[in-house]
Amino acid sequence: MKKKTLHFRDKLLFTSVLVSLLTLSISAKAQLTRNYATNAIAHSTGGGIIPTTFDVPDFANASDGVPATFATLQAETILLGLGSQKSSYVEIGFSGDVPEGATVYVAIQDDAQGLLSVLAGGSLGNLVTGLLGNRHIEVDVKNNAGTTLVSYNSDGTRVFTQGRFNFVKDATGQTYLTFKASAGLAYRRLRISVVTGGLVASSYTLKVQDAFYLSGAYDPCNPFVTTSYDATGLSLGLLTGPDGLPVKNPQYAIDADTTTASTFGYGTATVAIGSTFSQSFHFSNLSKPGDQVKFRLRFPATLLSANVLNTMTVDAYRHDTLLSSSSLSSVLSAQLLALISLNLGSNIPAEFQLKVDTTAAQNMQYDEIRLTYVQLANISVAQFIELYSVDRVPPAPIVPVPPVTSCPGTSMRLAISNVKPATSYKWYNDAGTVVSTDTFYNMTVPANNVTVSFYVTSSTCPGVESARMPVSVTGTNGNCVSFSPIAYLQGTFDGNRNRDVTAAWATVLAANATTQPYSVAPFLYPGTESVSAAVFTATAANTDIVDWVLLELKDTANNLVDRKVGFMLENGNITNLDKTQPIVMKALAGSYYLTIRHRNHLALSSNLTPYVPGDNLFDFTSATDATLFGDANAFVTLNGYTAMRGGNANSNSNTRFNGATNDRDVILQFLSGNEASTIFSVYTPADVNLDGIVRFNGAQNDRDALLLNLGGSEYITIFEQKK
Repeated sequence: MKKKTLHFRDKLLFTSVLVSLLTLSISAKAQLTRNYATNAIAHSTGGGIIPTTFDVPDFANASDGVPATFATLQAETILLGLGSQKSSYVEIGFSGDVPEGATVYVAIQDDAQGLLSVLAGGSLGNLVTGLLGNRHIEVDVKNNAGTTLVSYNSDGTRVFTQGRFNFVKDATGQTYLTFKASAGLAYRRLRISVVTGGLVASSYTLKVQDAFYLSGAYDPCNPFVTTSYDATGLSLGLLTGPDGLPVKNPQYAIDADTTTASTFGYGTATVAIGSTFSQSFHFSNLSKPGDQVKFRLRFPATLLSANVLNTMTVDAYRHDTLLSSSSLSSVLSAQLLALISLNLGSNIPAEFQLKVDTTAAQNMQYDEIRLTYVQLANISVAQFIELYSVDRVPPAPIVPVPPVTSCPGTSMRLAISNVKPATSYKWYNDAGTVVSTDTFYNMTVPANNVTVSFYVTSSTCPGVESARMPVSVTGTNGNCVSFSPIAYLQGTFDGNRNRDVTAAWATVLAANATTQPYSVAPFLYPGTESVSAAVFTATAANTDIVDWVLLELKDTANNLVDRKVGFMLENGNITNLDKTQPIVMKALAGSYYLTIRHRNHLALSSNLTPYVPGDNLFDFTSATDATLFGDANAFVTLNGYTAMRGGNANSNSNTRFNGATNDRDVILQFLSGNEASTIFSVYTPADVNLDGIVRFNGAQNDRDALLLNLGGSEYITIFEQKK
């Protein structure tokens, strides 16, 4: 945990500056305004022969709206006979009554070992009052006429029928005395006094900086967050001994530093079994409906093995009314419990979240969360728990995929099942890099026996995400078959293979075909595969890319098992996007129909063929009617080679020159009906011969290529025969 180098005394001015900056942040970002008490009404003057009060010459600083300044209150007991006491006070007021429901924050500070260090510990302040010379703080809440409505003494109860007092800290460590009035109480003045008593000589100094309440648009994404703590079963000796307070550095759980943490607990020798330590988090506004709470905690392994989660409870409150109370173990899923255990081995804090609402009130909103830990028995080591952060977050995403195995190299779609409106999502890989911000993530399954994990979060507030929910995927060859198919296209066939890729055609592909073209009808392939333009080249080799193709695998019942795009090369090899074979598809070993589809050729399917794990060669260029699905019209034979039939300019299930939905008209329509027109450098199914040029007349025109593909007949229709 990162060490803080400034001591409390050194941080007083620095804290005030931070508070000023925080004020600007609240006003600008959170659209909250600090409404300060700016009326200096009264203060003690220290008059009389034997003064019983101290003068407060800097009293105006408590109502100047500048947190860096303060009024200095002093109290003192002098041992003279039965004792002589001197106290002091300052009274300040708002320009109007404090709005109903608002909390007033009085910024105060004293010595690092003073009363405030334990008053933030709730009932602990009662334990040390006598030890600290009966030092206490008094607050009188008054109406506009100066009539006292409720009086509070720091060594007494904090809850009154008229309202509730508390001592809290913000993220900078600044302490506030807070008051929230009960409904119907109209007030605008506060008198803050410091007093000492008893027969023991003592003195006390309190600095009152300012008082304010917050107003502005309701924005649950930007609350002003404060924290307090409490404990039971402790002794005076423990609080004032070397072990100190039961919850140390509470503000570290709400600061922006992810390396700092508040610390719960003591060693077993000094604390009674069953003692409790709790830390509360107070939000200045209500959560969004259905919000959960996310903790970042680190447990010692000995505590987890002793079932510490059963002793920790999380309580949610709405305006001091308890909404729910649950032990961590009862609300955490087995998956999250496993994550906590896993993190113990690497000493990494565990991040998890849980519901804070009840079955009867699923959308209850809350403004306070309290985490309580009970001291365990029979533990021989110090029982420290570190709390790094607490956030209000939306429900964590659910990906209904358990740790799965699938075929290496194939795609897998991971999708969130509980998608919520106005919620953003992020998918992270193992390295913590964001790989998707959609409601799904299309991943590639890793190699055989390799496991990869992804984590997905939800967010409704900028910069605040839910706990990361893990999804693991393992590659296994037992769930796939591999193919090394070979095929030719009639539109590009040249003698004994696909023709050489020209520089012009490579340029067309580089400019227009970096993303797979089969997302449109009738193919409707959902993949998002894309490549760099640099993969399309024209070289002397016979391995340049001719075009994209789509492979489909169907089982004996004609069910689609898997689909995948690839490249067809000049030599006919159908490859992965890196021009390698085999192509891996998700399927158990068995008999399948393998189909090749192209954007302006009729598809070609194999007959039902047995395939084994590992590489399977299927050469469509030498296949016959006996090994291909359909009859002899399903393919065309060119110089003794089998090829896919071309001319399907409208990408439907047939090729025809005349009649309804014919392909000739598609070519002419692409040319805007102008038979004399020529359009260069295009990537379109209307380019029947795949040279990057669409023309209706002249040399190498597409109309003649279509007619040639039909055997020269203008009146026949050839239908696609595929599985």
